[in-house]
Amino acid sequence: MQVLLGNKAKRAVWSSIILFFFLPISLQAHHSRAEFSGGDFREIEGEVVRVSWRNPHVTFNIRTVSSDGSEEMWELEAGDVATLARRGLDNGYINVGDMITVAGPISTRRDNFLAIAHALLSNGVEMIFGNREPRWSDQYMGGGSATVSASEEIEADLEDIFRVWIRMGPTPYEVIEQPPLTSEARAIWQNYDFFHDDPVLNCNLPGMPRVITMAGSRPIEFEKHGNDILLHSENFNLTRVIHMEEDELDGDIESTPLGYSRGHWNGDTLIITTTHISWPLFELPPLYGIPQSEEMKIIEQFTLIDNELVYDFWANDPVNFTQPIEEQRYFVWRWDPEVEIRAHECEITLRPGSEE
Repeated sequence: MQVLLGNKAKRAVWSSIILFFFLPISLQAHHSRAEFSGGDFREIEGEVVRVSWRNPHVTFNIRTVSSDGSEEMWELEAGDVATLARRGLDNGYINVGDMITVAGPISTRRDNFLAIAHALLSNGVEMIFGNREPRWSDQYMGGGSATVSASEEIEADLEDIFRVWIRMGPTPYEVIEQPPLTSEARAIWQNYDFFHDDPVLNCNLPGMPRVITMAGSRPIEFEKHGNDILLHSENFNLTRVIHMEEDELDGDIESTPLGYSRGHWNGDTLIITTTHISWPLFELPPLYGIPQSEEMKIIEQFTLIDNELVYDFWANDPVNFTQPIEEQRYFVWRWDPEVEIRAHECEITLRPGSEE
């Protein structure tokens, strides 16, 4: 089956079937930020009692003391190490014993849990963890976009995709509010608890499509490898092999989390078809925990348009889906000669209520 994602008539049919709405992609795209979307923006002052500067998320704990002398412990969560480094934020600025003031949205699901956006250090310097303006001080570090801004023009005449790409941000993408699932798959999806059921929290390497659909601001790189193509991702430093030669090995291919990918060119568009995927979950933010069978078929398009690399996505699992899912312009990347793939070493994230 050939799928042409750019077909206007097909897009019209899709729009009459599925209700799409626009949502921004979070720069900290390891998991859904929905738990903070309705939370109050809170300022908290306290003593740092724990610092964990590691992937998949940088976290802190601070102890606050109220006017009546009672204490509270707060957990603060930031992005991944590489994304923060691109903002100029590295380990060592916040240490155990420091008195700091932090601000950010609080979780609507977990008590005393805050997505850190600003931190005011005792020396008066402000750390800005997102794409925001300073809140307290004219002496600050961080802030701005960790991805390439659409206004940043890089003089280059790109002839191919074989380079490092980083996502333009903040680029909205179309998402499905209610995925087209069978009744059995819908029941599994609705019972999924990301904070307890996500295998990546135990540092199990993710598979397709998560490695690409949840890459967030982590760059990717295309590399020629003989007749094939290697697709490197900073997301857990995983590499996909794109087989560019036709073969007849379907019956002998072993299923793996990343699946088996075949590619071909259509002009400046690289079309990749991936099957034989053993990763059990279909993750297309903000959709998490959708069951995925080994009959899943994913078709991706990477189209070079001037200096932009546009990513379109199509997927169908006849076991769990009632119809395919398609996303146009899911990501848009740009080339930045200053960006390189960084190490992404994962350490187990403690689940709520667990002991370290």
